[in-house]
Amino acid sequence: MSGALLEARGLRTGYGRLPVVFNVDLEVKEGEIVALLGANGAGKTTTLRALSGMVPLMAGEVLLDGKSLKGSTPDSIARGGVVHVPQGRGIFPNLKVDETLRLACAMAGVRRAEADARVADAYSVFGRLDERRTQLAGTLSGGEQQMLAIARGLIMKPRVLMIDEMSQGLAPTIVQDLFSIVRSLPEQGVSVLIVEQFVTHALDVASRAYVLEKGEVALTGDAAVLARDEAFVRGSYLGESGIDATAGNGAAEFHFDDGDDELPLAAGLLEKIENRAAQEGRNATEVLVDLLREAMESPARQGNGNGGMS
Repeated sequence: MSGALLEARGLRTGYGRLPVVFNVDLEVKEGEIVALLGANGAGKTTTLRALSGMVPLMAGEVLLDGKSLKGSTPDSIARGGVVHVPQGRGIFPNLKVDETLRLACAMAGVRRAEADARVADAYSVFGRLDERRTQLAGTLSGGEQQMLAIARGLIMKPRVLMIDEMSQGLAPTIVQDLFSIVRSLPEQGVSVLIVEQFVTHALDVASRAYVLEKGEVALTGDAAVLARDEAFVRGSYLGESGIDATAGNGAAEFHFDDGDDELPLAAGLLEKIENRAAQEGRNATEVLVDLLREAMESPARQGNGNGGMS
């Protein structure tokens, strides 16, 4: 790869001893919108967390302008120009809209005079937030909270903005508004890497796309070409891309790496482990053990006299 602004080479990462992403190569060029697609549990969120320094690399490297970010803290990576808007928005519900944006300025080390200009710029992009600047963030609608999360990211003046599941749980009209804003970001000097459940929207704004399956890049290509592939788009919604459909219920298989042995995990279970580990700030291995213990101790399990799962 060459000419990339943000680049991952041979990226392998996960939680504790649980690898979730395997040997991923991807790049985002200057002025480009790139979509990262795949079924639930495919490793999309974990990839963004690795790129932003939230989870450590097990192998490979991440580069910004050709310089390695390995070992850098999430704060230094964000200040360097790679800003992550996480799934779930991550806003502080008891802060007002204006306080949220000014806190972002303070965290970015922005001086007061410049902070005023940056906040004004955010309100010019998100007029609805301007109308609600004195309102507590926790009382905003879901769409408004997502706008606030993106505005907070833009306050950092990123070179690459990574957005995870922007449209999750939002009304179609709000989703369209958000994608219109994302489409305009390269004109403001901001490249975008977006993880998105609405494949058609993502492919419409992106120039290129990567598709993850089982924690690996199964396909990469021109977004417009992929958008014309009806089987691919339809399969993406179902969690089966058609590149390498899995058996049974269509759940992807991942592996819990325990020395030389590997235990296959269903995608749904892996996603539950990943989300709970992130929420509780714990090792994914510990979460897996807790989930197994809870399953063993559940009333349904205890009530099954033959020792089988009820």
